[in-house]
Amino acid sequence: MIRRSKIISYLKLGYLLHLMTLIEIILLVVLFQSMQINSWLSEGNLFFRIILLTPFAIAPFFPQFDAYSRFQNYKQIKDHLFVGGFKTIIVKPFIKSRCQRDAALVAAEELGMEKDCRIYFYYHGYRWYHLLPDFLFTNPQTLICKAFWLNTFFAKYYKPRFDFKKMRLNVEKEINDIGLKKFVA
Repeated sequence: MIRRSKIISYLKLGYLLHLMTLIEIILLVVLFQSMQINSWLSEGNLFFRIILLTPFAIAPFFPQFDAYSRFQNYKQIKDHLFVGGFKTIIVKPFIKSRCQRDAALVAAEELGMEKDCRIYFYYHGYRWYHLLPDFLFTNPQTLICKAFWLNTFFAKYYKPRFDFKKMRLNVEKEINDIGLKKFVA
């Protein structure tokens, strides 16, 4: 198993989403300054103008909601991979979206199964440049479904069944004890 903190795993599995958030924030700041939105807001009906700006202001939050949901997928996948080893039935539900594939890859990497996971995705035709989810091409009306919004941006908290940090500490302690016993003997 790879030793990694939860924060590093979270950043690694959602790096594209975090990058998207940063780009959106930078674009908002640049647009805010270049279009002189401060002066535009001070003129006329402030309430109406704030309503017009609200979609742009909340846009950077959606990639972060998605990253949080992918982190829940990551914890779930990691638990299942730990219990059952690498099985295609575990990663198959997460194949249709780049963000979900990234979550599966990080979980598999931490358990030493990354190669199998990458081969599975490659075998099904997914490459590094497949960024958009499959449903955008096969069923784009999914974007307006409640289930899509709940699963993509507001996934329920998943409590991991295993505390991998404690497991690593116990294994390290056992290894140290065995090494000490060999050294003493």
